[in-house]
Amino acid sequence: MKFTISPPETLSVIEPSWKVEPRFVMKTIERESERQPLGGLYPLGEIGAGVPVEILRADPAHGVIFKLHGGSAAELIGKDQVAVFCGPNGKMQFITHILKINEKEELIGSIPTDLILIQRRKEFRTLGPMDEDLYFVLSLGAGQELLTKVVDISARGILLDIRLDATQVDIGRYWHGGFFERLKSRSGPIDLVIKNNRPGVAMDRVRVGCELYEPNARVLKEMESTRSAIENARVTSKLNRWYLGASWYD
Repeated sequence: MKFTISPPETLSVIEPSWKVEPRFVMKTIERESERQPLGGLYPLGEIGAGVPVEILRADPAHGVIFKLHGGSAAELIGKDQVAVFCGPNGKMQFITHILKINEKEELIGSIPTDLILIQRRKEFRTLGPMDEDLYFVLSLGAGQELLTKVVDISARGILLDIRLDATQVDIGRYWHGGFFERLKSRSGPIDLVIKNNRPGVAMDRVRVGCELYEPNARVLKEMESTRSAIENARVTSKLNRWYLGASWYD
């Protein structure tokens, strides 16, 4: 079994956007543990090599259960460890206190109060909610508007699914005054610049990757609140009501 042992991120480089809200920590670990990720345990506050482990499951009543793939279990009991797990999309990291070994020789760690998720991308990208009532509306000038679907979103970017030939999608092109819209609610105006484009899943669609263009504080707030609302709703299995967490939704 091949492990990706990656050292933990230090406090000096951890960004606020990496931190998961406390109420979603357990749900996030439960979701990630379904993939039984591989990683390592590192002694807190000490310099040392990681001990390879695998997350088997997360139990709110008992803790986080690990399978040890090397090292000495006895040396870990009663100590705080930084758990680091890497996958194809990024890294999950949290601090756990190793409580005991069960009858199956599995390590039992305490449930963490803090959790960080680090994506390989510079910004966290969250898949769109597949909400048939959600659109990002492009303002094309002369009163023309184009409804597009949100494929994924980050705090500073968005991937849109657009009908082929509905408008020009040249790289470097600017779209001014676009906005999120869901039924009667809409965000404030958002300016975008096209960074890439590629064919869509269907032959008559195209996907266009955009970044925010000179965003102000309101735009940044609305983008991040939309992204985090979708992600938090997905973690808590309430994706059909994601919009209740978006700052612009009335």
